[in-house]
Amino acid sequence: MIVPCPILKRLLAFAEEAGALALTHRDQGVSVTHKDGDLGQALTEADLAVSRLLHAHFGPRLIEEESTDELGLDAARALLGGSEWTFIGDPIDGTKPYAGGLASWGTMVAACRSGWPRAGVISLPARFDDRSDPFATRRKADQRGLILAAAEGVAFWAPTLAGRRIGDLRLLRRPDRETYHVGWLPISAQRYTLDYEQGFFPWSESSAAADAALLALGRLDATCVNTKIWDVAAGLAIMETFGFGLYRWPDLARPGTALIDLFDRHFSARDSLWLLCRDERTAARFARAIRCRQP
Repeated sequence: MIVPCPILKRLLAFAEEAGALALTHRDQGVSVTHKDGDLGQALTEADLAVSRLLHAHFGPRLIEEESTDELGLDAARALLGGSEWTFIGDPIDGTKPYAGGLASWGTMVAACRSGWPRAGVISLPARFDDRSDPFATRRKADQRGLILAAAEGVAFWAPTLAGRRIGDLRLLRRPDRETYHVGWLPISAQRYTLDYEQGFFPWSESSAAADAALLALGRLDATCVNTKIWDVAAGLAIMETFGFGLYRWPDLARPGTALIDLFDRHFSARDSLWLLCRDERTAARFARAIRCRQP
């Protein structure tokens, strides 16, 4: 039986509680509002409830989507630059799939030290999508999913029921098969196009959590990163255990030692494009297929 290290235990405890809480809210029915009238920024009471849970679990050394306006970039940079654990969380990534009864949503949390994610957990409580019965609506008690996790250079997965693990952690191995598909979330498609004649086809399930899961489970060869810091941290911690890395488009430069330097004052990497790939060869092939819509 795999016994997780202490920091991974903390992340897993939160992720299981968050998954169960999100499913409870969905059973009760959720209504969607939008942040500042932006129809692309959905919000539900479940997002806020899981945000409160993040703060309860991780205290003041936390950077998470719903409270960053109060925190600010300079304070976040100071937290991440130290040797103490600092946590980056996304309460519900994929709020529209979540509210719409789809499977492609999840909760993400990463533990960071000295500027970089060192451990991460992605909980996808509704990930089991039975396509033989596509119209089924599963209640919390019957909802199957999975958890992906990594710490100390090793990645794991476990099945879940009603948001909580129902089995021991199992080793998650490096995905080496080529699928000729790459993650292509809407934020990338707004500014870039993908030339499929270069050998890659785009795949999007509308959330960074689902995108990271597809990559970790070997359904994607690579993905794009130009979203928010909380969309990236946990997935990066998992994929780096397999030797995957970030490469800047189009010059393939590698990032520095501080993750936060990839992001602007709104915690967004929208003005740049990073490719998360298994090696520089894949990154170069992927980069050749990307075209910028804007001058």
